[in-house]
Amino acid sequence: MPRTKEQFEEIRKEKSAHIRQVALELFANYGYHLTSISKIAKAANISKGLLYNYFESKEALIKAILNEGMDESYASFDSNHDGILTSDEFEFFVHQNFELIKSKKAFYKLFYTILMQPDVQELINHESLAVAARVQKQTYDYFEKRFDDPETEMLIYSSLLKGLNIQFLFNDGYFNDEQMEKAILRIIDLYKKEEK
Repeated sequence: MPRTKEQFEEIRKEKSAHIRQVALELFANYGYHLTSISKIAKAANISKGLLYNYFESKEALIKAILNEGMDESYASFDSNHDGILTSDEFEFFVHQNFELIKSKKAFYKLFYTILMQPDVQELINHESLAVAARVQKQTYDYFEKRFDDPETEMLIYSSLLKGLNIQFLFNDGYFNDEQMEKAILRIIDLYKKEEK
């Protein structure tokens, strides 16, 4: 029996997800510049031609990976989407960040590596950057209501969270999940101050 249009679409989605996952692992382990389309196709067990049926270039592939990951990362921010970050939403976001870092290590290794490469940073699309800017603005507003010097407090918060994430991702065995959770709880306690 021939396949239906829906079946073909499902197969296409599965193959695209497989290619993205294989490419993500390679980008995270070898870097963007050292990962070729040939290497991705070989690891995905497909031809280069078939890969190009799904993604027109290596740049399009990494853009798809980055944007999907960033969308997932910010999905738990301001959960009621009213534009105001509450203490409970802040706590939820920080916890979700930790859970995502644990469950999506390859993506976050890639993400933090890209933050250090300005030429690769340009691959992040404008929509994701707009979401990141909105998250930053709402976080700043949250800090502004609680601290006399919100810029400094936000810098400390951001540095603590990024530093913990980087240690967790790039220094295997440096600390375990339980230690990370305790550190995250300390950050939350530090920044859940009542409004001024």
